[in-house]
Amino acid sequence: MPDINKPMDVPELNLQPPITGKVRLSEDMQQTLAVLCAMGVSQRVLLKASESGVLNTASRQIGDIVVITATSTPHTWQGSDIPCTEIAAIAGLSNGDRAWVRPYKPASSANAWPLDKGEIFGFGISNLNQLHVTIQTTDDIVIIAYTR
Repeated sequence: MPDINKPMDVPELNLQPPITGKVRLSEDMQQTLAVLCAMGVSQRVLLKASESGVLNTASRQIGDIVVITATSTPHTWQGSDIPCTEIAAIAGLSNGDRAWVRPYKPASSANAWPLDKGEIFGFGISNLNQLHVTIQTTDDIVIIAYTR
């Protein structure tokens, strides 16, 4: 039976008394914990499921919403250094022209995802500074919602 040298802090398990120091785990317990826990931001996180065994999932929380307004034609924008997991880009409902979004490189009509007025496009990135937006017409907007 292996020993675990690190305290196993999983607050959601509400273990009383809390486990501290060296813990001996049977193979059955190791397998159960491997199935029930995951790593998130350098800590163990308990995975939760319904009574029938369906894993509960949810979208990440919104970190913030940024409205980009074109002050020139074309208007280019790159996100700030903000860690995130995914974005949704929405073209303004009263936009007169197309906007373009792309990760990692400046966005243009030749290499990016087109957004006509009211259209939405989302994708995963690890930092908002990876997002590039180009808006074709002055005063048109693109709204960016990003997750934490």
